[in-house]
Amino acid sequence: MNLLAENISVTIGDKEILRDVSYNFPSGKRTAIIGPNGAGKSTLLKALCLLNEKFSGVVKLDGKDIRTLGRKNLARVMAILPQERDAPQDTTVKQLVSFGRFPHRKFFGGTTVEDDAAIANALELTKLTDFANRQVVSLSGGERQRAWLAMTLAQRPKILLLDEPTTYLDIAHQLEVMDIIADVNRRFATTIIMVLHDINHARLYSDDVLIIKDKKIYAAGDPIKILTAQTLGEVFNVTADTFTNAAGNEIIFPIRRETGGL
Repeated sequence: MNLLAENISVTIGDKEILRDVSYNFPSGKRTAIIGPNGAGKSTLLKALCLLNEKFSGVVKLDGKDIRTLGRKNLARVMAILPQERDAPQDTTVKQLVSFGRFPHRKFFGGTTVEDDAAIANALELTKLTDFANRQVVSLSGGERQRAWLAMTLAQRPKILLLDEPTTYLDIAHQLEVMDIIADVNRRFATTIIMVLHDINHARLYSDDVLIIKDKKIYAAGDPIKILTAQTLGEVFNVTADTFTNAAGNEIIFPIRRETGGL
């Protein structure tokens, strides 16, 4: 499905957050949104799925204004994993994942065979099948993040929005989550749009990158061409260097923060 943002602007109170952001997100690809703190990355992500409706401009899904689709219809094709999330204390992993099926259920209906299959598949994709009856609060940080990701996957979305999916995770669990995201994209051609802080994750795990700075798009395109040491310096006001790791991938490493910047 094609997702197009046209002239998205957001002002909260007297503070302008985004200004005339337009972008056609590549269908079936992984797009990383990066930029300094407060640049408007999460604000854009929330506008794309109407989690925040207070924006001017239009978001189109296959040419249709998403404001005309209705929330339930939109949720059948688009899922978001926001930064802020919580679940009741006694919720099990399977119960949490089952919440992702709500957009597909009839008002008074229980789970269907299709629902059960989607829940089982989401648990399998996130390697949580053996954790199905565990309470979410008993999980480690990495396991809990996978459980929330499984809930969005149970929606069977065509478009998946992720707001900093690796925040607060250690290095191993960050890679685990990024590998799951890559696997979902590869298996189902799911369009994935994710806000990331790790520049190298953006380079290695995305097909497309969108850099936001000073309320607007600073650069966009191929991550390898766009995310360079020079760009990193311009966007984040740091001096960076590059090196090639054992896998043959070029890695960018910040060396120092320059004075007089962010």
